[in-house]
Amino acid sequence: MSGIIDASSTLRKRKHLKRGISFTLMIVGQSGCGRSTFINTLCGQQVVDVSTTVMLPTDTSTEIELQLREETVELEDDEGVKIQLNIVDTPGFGDSLDNRKSFDIISDYIRHQYDEILLEESRVRRNPRFKDGRAHCCLYMIVPTGHGLKEMDIEFMRQLGTLVNIIPVISKADSLTQEELKLNKKLIMEDIDRHNLPIYNFPFDEEDISEEDYETNTYLRSLLPFSVIGSNEVFDVGNSTMIRGRKYPWGMLDVEDTSISDFVVLRNALLISHLHDLKDYTHEVLYERYRTEALSGETSFNFRNDIPPQSLPRGDVSHLPHGSQSPMPPSSQSITGQDASSSDTYTAREEQIRLEEERLKAFEERVQQELILKRKELLQREQELREIEERLEREAKQKQEQAY
Repeated sequence: MSGIIDASSTLRKRKHLKRGISFTLMIVGQSGCGRSTFINTLCGQQVVDVSTTVMLPTDTSTEIELQLREETVELEDDEGVKIQLNIVDTPGFGDSLDNRKSFDIISDYIRHQYDEILLEESRVRRNPRFKDGRAHCCLYMIVPTGHGLKEMDIEFMRQLGTLVNIIPVISKADSLTQEELKLNKKLIMEDIDRHNLPIYNFPFDEEDISEEDYETNTYLRSLLPFSVIGSNEVFDVGNSTMIRGRKYPWGMLDVEDTSISDFVVLRNALLISHLHDLKDYTHEVLYERYRTEALSGETSFNFRNDIPPQSLPRGDVSHLPHGSQSPMPPSSQSITGQDASSSDTYTAREEQIRLEEERLKAFEERVQQELILKRKELLQREQELREIEERLEREAKQKQEQAY
């Protein structure tokens, strides 16, 4: 019997190796926080061009539009398991005076992926090649200030924490001393606890967990928020040893040195130890909550702009009552009551569909506006290049005339 089990396990592993694992990671952070460098460090290759958006003197806008940039990288672990890592980058986040629009764009993107799953589940014949585009984890890059979280950080976690697994990360940890880093971690976690912000704190069931997993999760909790150092360069330190590090006048720094950075621990948690846990939590908790509220018509408040974020549910809302009236006993339910209930449900579903159509329409209009702006910027850049070329040609012609 054990031989059959071993053979089945080998067969499953072989299929697993062939198909690979798909995992979607969202990286959110302000420009200059090391977001692009972290992505390249995580993947061990140049995935994103490290560039800084600079507003030219000709720019009249005071806001930089948020963009959602998707990249797909295929990685392979030590056991040969392939991981298709889908990265959603967010250049332009936090670079405007009013960032509420950025929150809406990210929220709409996450909700849209949930809607795609919900629509696919409702089909009579499902698409066997359907791809799950849900974000399984969101790394929120925090710029250390020595004063805990900023208002924007708090609002982002509050609004998005019930939709995606948010893991707070302190970027550019090499800019801090060990004492400063400990202080920043302490202040950030105090703000998270004070405001009851919903983050992914590596949850587990104490009654159904092994001793090893318990110690691992407890250790990961103690490191929150993770502090990371990134680098786009690889150096030869002798004896044919290559390290990804940062070079300073006083010496070399290895970004994978666990004594100064949590990068290796975070990478292992994302891509090895907690990859499936993050996917399961997304599907079984976050998506199921969204699905329940969507089908019962309780998410209509999420599409209204007239309700302030403070009035929305925070943290785990699964324990909240769904109505102010208690249900009637089965014996007292009449046919009229059942018809009224069905009518109410039908009306709620119609209202939900209408609100969803409005939200998708607004999302489409926003994308179209962004495309128009990009075309205008491209035409402007082309015009500037033509002017530069014409000027260079005139200067070259003048030099030739002077030479003769």
